[in-house]
Amino acid sequence: MDTRKNSGKIVILGIILLIVAGIIVVALKGFNVSLMFGKHETINIKLDVDADIKKVREICKETFGSKNFIVKGLEVFGDSVQINVASITDEEKNTLIEKLNEGFGIQKTVENLNIKSVSNKRIRDVVKPYIMPMIIAYIIVCIYMLIRFSKINAVKQIINSIWKMILLEAILVSAIAVMRIAVSDLLISILILIAVVHLSYRVAVCEQERAKIEE
Repeated sequence: MDTRKNSGKIVILGIILLIVAGIIVVALKGFNVSLMFGKHETINIKLDVDADIKKVREICKETFGSKNFIVKGLEVFGDSVQINVASITDEEKNTLIEKLNEGFGIQKTVENLNIKSVSNKRIRDVVKPYIMPMIIAYIIVCIYMLIRFSKINAVKQIINSIWKMILLEAILVSAIAVMRIAVSDLLISILILIAVVHLSYRVAVCEQERAKIEE
């Protein structure tokens, strides 16, 4: 029994330290954001030939070196590409055009590069559209739980569901901050999905407890 208590205390202490560390990291450095969340340059270019994305990526590797970049195709005709990179110098612009011309047998100039500077996204602005739907969903589920699980102290079950969900998300967000995992649209979607799955799990647990009482 003492061993279990000690293990529980260690786990609780570890969670507290992780959350505190996450708060400190966010306060001092902020979150580590993906390329598309941070300030970057978006480069659009029409190649007038079939844009082989794999070949464009290889050219970008040779041009930008260790810089992080993302390449994707544009338009239904597949002859245009978009390159997103943290920054681009005049030398890199010239190198990029030279390699694209050589690789695709075209004759483009630096003027054909449509370059736009994109400012960084604020994470709270990205998350904001999801907040109200999540609140509404939780309210609906809580009303359902009040009605469905009145025999097993529904209020207690609701409180447990909410604080455990908040704790779980706090642990995950803290881990993301401490481990410097890049925040992206996909990661935010995963966190939201985890909250939904957790809520579904708590409802399932309540259903099991209710079934036991009715047996």
